[in-house]
Amino acid sequence: MEQPPASNADWSCLPGCILASILCLLEFPDVFSTAAVCTSWRATARMLPRLGNIYSRPQTPCLLYTSVAGATEMFSLTTSRSYTLPKLPADTHVADRYIFGSSHGWLVTADGRSELHLFNPATGEQLGLAPIATIEHVTPVLDDNGRLSRYNLSFYDARVPRLELQPPQAFQVGELREALFVKVVLSCDPSRADCTAMLIHNPNRQLSFARVGLGGEQWHWVTTSPRYVDYSDCIYHAGAFYAIDLQGGIHRYTIAGSYASCEVIFNDTVAYIAHNVYIAEASSGGLLQIWRFTDMQGDETRELRTNGFDIYDLDFENQSIMPKNNLGDDALFIGHNYTCCLPTKDYPKLLPGHVYFTDDCDYWVMDNKNSRRDVGFYNLENRSCHELASTVPWVNWPNPIWITPSFTKTKKA
Repeated sequence: MEQPPASNADWSCLPGCILASILCLLEFPDVFSTAAVCTSWRATARMLPRLGNIYSRPQTPCLLYTSVAGATEMFSLTTSRSYTLPKLPADTHVADRYIFGSSHGWLVTADGRSELHLFNPATGEQLGLAPIATIEHVTPVLDDNGRLSRYNLSFYDARVPRLELQPPQAFQVGELREALFVKVVLSCDPSRADCTAMLIHNPNRQLSFARVGLGGEQWHWVTTSPRYVDYSDCIYHAGAFYAIDLQGGIHRYTIAGSYASCEVIFNDTVAYIAHNVYIAEASSGGLLQIWRFTDMQGDETRELRTNGFDIYDLDFENQSIMPKNNLGDDALFIGHNYTCCLPTKDYPKLLPGHVYFTDDCDYWVMDNKNSRRDVGFYNLENRSCHELASTVPWVNWPNPIWITPSFTKTKKA
C-alpha cells in the first residue's frame, strides 16, 4: 500500500522548473507573496517576471501610482494591497513624467522635454515614440547655438489646405506636454505584434498616429474634415480605430501606410459639446457609449468628483442609443487608460456591474495637480460611488491610472 507523503516535506527543495510552472498560473500579487516563503522560492519568484514570454498569465487591472516616498506602486484589486515595483531605470522614473494613457500593460508618458514614450512598469522596458517635432501643429524653435529653445503650437483644424485660426502660441520645452496631449491608445501590445499609437491632441482634440518601433519616425496627421475633431476617447476594434467625439459621434479610422481613411459609423447623439464621453467594447463584442457626470464638491477646498454614469448600447442600423441599466457580468475601467470591459467570470475579484474610474478631465487635472484625486468605483445597480481604499496610499501627482500588468518583453534584435 502506498504511503501518504510526509507532512514535514521540505517544499524549499521543490525544483525551480516545477515551481516556476506553478507560479505561471498565478497573478502577480500571489507570485510576490511566494517570495516570502524561503530563499529558493524568492529567487524563482523574482526571476519569473523577467521571463515575460513564459509568464504570460492574464492579469487583473491594478491602479498604478506614485507613493509619498516616490516609489512606483500598484494597488491590486485582487488583494486590496499595494505592491512596490522593483527599482526602475532612472530615465523611466514615473514620478517625473506626465501620463497620457495605458494600453496592454504599457504606460504612455511624456518626459521633461515633452517627448512621448511607452513604458512597461512590470518589465522596466521603454520604447520611444515618434519625435514631438513631427506632429503637424508643432514647430521647434532653436536658439542662436542651434539648441532647442521652445516650441510653437499652431492652431488650425483638420482641413487641407491649412487654415490658421489664430497666431501660433509659444511653449517652453517642458510645458508643451500640458497643452498638447490628451490621450494615447495602442492598437495592440507592441511586444507581440506590429503596433500603432493613436494620439488625441490639441488644438481641438484632433488625431495623429505613428507606428511603434521600426517605421515610427513620424506622427501622421489625420486630415479629413474640420467637423471631425473634438475627440474624447478611442479604442482599437475589428482592425480599425474607433474614435468618439464630445457629442457622441463615432468615426472609424482605417490605417494604410501614412494615411487614415474615415467612415462616420454613428451620428452625434447630442447637439451640444459635452465632456467625459467614452467608447468601449463589451465582452459580448458590442460597442458601448458611456457618459460620465461630475460636479464640484467641498466648501473650502473645491474638488471635482464623479457622481454618475450613463451607459448605452448602440444600434448602428437605426442610428439610435438604448439605455443600459447594467453591465451584466462585466466590469468597466475608465480614465486615461484604454477604456475596456472585462468579464468577471475570468476576473473573479472584480465586481460585476461596476465602473472603476480615475481622474481624466485634462484641464482640471493639469491645473489642480495638488488636489485630491477622484478614484473609486461606481455601482450601476444602485447608482452609488465608493472609495477604492479607506487609506489613500497615492500622491496626487502624477495622476493614478489603471493598468493591466504585462510581463511580456519585446523581441530584441
